[in-house]
Amino acid sequence: MTEKWIVQKSKNDYTFLLLEFLLEEYCRIFGFDIMHNEYCVVFNDPKPKCPMIITNTKPIVIRLSQDDLSFWSQTIFQLSHELCHYAMRQRKIDKDFTLSWFEEIVCEAVSLYALEYASKNWHKCQLSANRPTFFQNHKSYLDGELLKDYTDVFKQCNTVEKLRAYELQELPESQRETHRLERNIIYRAISTNPVELKCILDYTKYIEINGVTIDFDKWFQDNPCNLIKELKAIQPVVLESTFL
Repeated sequence: MTEKWIVQKSKNDYTFLLLEFLLEEYCRIFGFDIMHNEYCVVFNDPKPKCPMIITNTKPIVIRLSQDDLSFWSQTIFQLSHELCHYAMRQRKIDKDFTLSWFEEIVCEAVSLYALEYASKNWHKCQLSANRPTFFQNHKSYLDGELLKDYTDVFKQCNTVEKLRAYELQELPESQRETHRLERNIIYRAISTNPVELKCILDYTKYIEINGVTIDFDKWFQDNPCNLIKELKAIQPVVLESTFL
């Protein structure tokens, strides 16, 4: 299951077992071919402020950012986010292109879903043999995330110019509270039907010529699923509908 994945272990590091646990669900949703399309090294470095996927190396790298690797809920939260970026990368014509506002909202929502999945399916993880009640920690972490404060900064980006400025200022990565409400909405849509997540692999095909909005109507025509409707509802720039 992890043939394309390499974990650089450190002391008290159980990341490999958590990766194995998550990959089973990611393969169910996105497909084995997507989640094993390119080699990826996973390691932890506590010095940076946040985790990230690094794609200008071969193989590509997922760098976690934890002070304590025994905090497995945080490992799941960070790793699942970067695994989603990995999945979305696989079908892009230009693998270096990222529409940050979209990817960050989706990847953060997937992190919440991963915590929910872990809380309900902890028995499938090898670590549960010694820590069978740890599912409660995952549920508590999820509940804490859902209770965090949010602002309406992203919602106020109701013109192409405002949304472009939001994107160029890298606010999706640096000020996550600006789209936390939208993240929670998408998480709940994912939770209702996780397999619909596979549709996000094609998002770059529907980016408008302005470079920052997505033609969700055309996307829904090609792939009618509820998640695309929910994603359309959170896009702050309202575009003229292309069909009835």
